[in-house]
Amino acid sequence: MTINSRAKGASSEREFCKLVYEWSGVRLIRNLEQSRSGGFDLIVHDDEVGQVADSFRSLAIECKRYSKVTPGLIKTWWTQARSQAEPNGLTPVLAYRADRQNWQVITPLHVINRTLSRNLGLESTCTMSVIGFCNVIEKSHVGRQR
Repeated sequence: MTINSRAKGASSEREFCKLVYEWSGVRLIRNLEQSRSGGFDLIVHDDEVGQVADSFRSLAIECKRYSKVTPGLIKTWWTQARSQAEPNGLTPVLAYRADRQNWQVITPLHVINRTLSRNLGLESTCTMSVIGFCNVIEKSHVGRQR
């Protein structure tokens, strides 16, 4: 049986959006312009207001769903997330899930603590659960200036 990768990607994005909504109360939606503009996968719904929604708006979230996840894939995906975030002045975020595993979210260290390095290299990131990610975004106000 052949799996339609576009349908699988869309389903994965909706799955991640649902989890973020459950843990943060902020509705993310699929960026329907992503394939045309080469952009990131998820954006905040236009109706969302408040500091937490604004923090999510400062992120360029890329979602990946594969049967097996390897360090090489993560490196490639992180490069993609950065290349989509940087031209838009946004912070890259990579959310991924392997079969029968929980979602993992990679963010730069400065998202957790603004005094930490703003380096966007994979070596200057942390990996956390969706719950942890939502908690960090709720508390961090990522988009605020120092």
